[in-house]
Amino acid sequence: MFKILSLSLDPKILESNSSAQRRQVEYSSLTDELNILVFSRGEKQTTGNLNIYPVNQPNKILKLLKGFVLAKKIIREKKINLITVQDQYFLALLGLFLSKKFKIGLELQIHGFEKFIGVRKVIANYVLPRADSIRVVSQRLKKRMVEEFGVEREKITVVPIFVESGIRNQESGDRRDNKKFIFLTIGRLAPVKNIGMQIEAMAEVIKKYSNTELWIVGEGELRKKLKVRSQKLGIKKNVKFLGWQNNVIKFYEQADVFMLTSNSEGWPLVIVEAASHSLPIIMTDTGSAGELVKDQESSLVIPVGAQKELEKVMIKLIEDRNLREKLGRAAHEAVLKLPGKQEIFNL
Repeated sequence: MFKILSLSLDPKILESNSSAQRRQVEYSSLTDELNILVFSRGEKQTTGNLNIYPVNQPNKILKLLKGFVLAKKIIREKKINLITVQDQYFLALLGLFLSKKFKIGLELQIHGFEKFIGVRKVIANYVLPRADSIRVVSQRLKKRMVEEFGVEREKITVVPIFVESGIRNQESGDRRDNKKFIFLTIGRLAPVKNIGMQIEAMAEVIKKYSNTELWIVGEGELRKKLKVRSQKLGIKKNVKFLGWQNNVIKFYEQADVFMLTSNSEGWPLVIVEAASHSLPIIMTDTGSAGELVKDQESSLVIPVGAQKELEKVMIKLIEDRNLREKLGRAAHEAVLKLPGKQEIFNL
């Protein structure tokens, strides 16, 4: 009997019939029993051989302590064979301690490095080389594991994230007939996403093309600051803050170009989604750049933080319809080559 304990920070796993929970149900079919300890408030749930346990505590320290107690109980009662953790910081450290205590395997799933400073950096440097296996979402991350953290290559498996939305057949040249030229970005309004650079670039772009708009879909700590900045730059009418949206398909279908200007990424799902809609993509050299989409072939890739380069390629795509269509088609073809759900589950 092969039984797994997963330590997770994703509260959506506790939401009945959410995409996150449905995905775990599918994962559970690949093992005898999947037990997930979610460090968030909620109710215990059981579906077939999937057991989901919430950690109902008000703060991070108490959550870790309660999680440790619950994890020990689950490991003993369920006779767990493997611990898997989608984290390289505090949960990973907890997972490592449990794996050593009970002499069972530890797998870490790494999607990227956010807030990689201070004690988090110390923990990651300690935990990563000591895991029994590591799953990463890109070759870029695999290279970093080896070169920066000293992880043995043989321990690392590259598994791209599966996108449930499906592949769209929209051609980049078949977009809505609108006088506005729309740049779209989707994501958290957080420092790592560097959406402020897009706003600064827009201020320059509209000096030449005043009928251009930037649509920002998402919420976060920087919303107020970004709105104030767009007002100070005099481009309030050109920058639309659209908040969180349950259905983002309509925005992909209306946009002319998709942009991602993050300082750091793992395997950004928004790039897969934009490519599936045949959208030409501008992105910084992070995450799936160079793997899923390649510079000048299926996207325009700029250095991280390069605002002037961003301004240039934004203007270039406004002016060159043929290039937009070429990049959009190539990005769509790249998505078609990604492994399917069953292939990923079997990895």
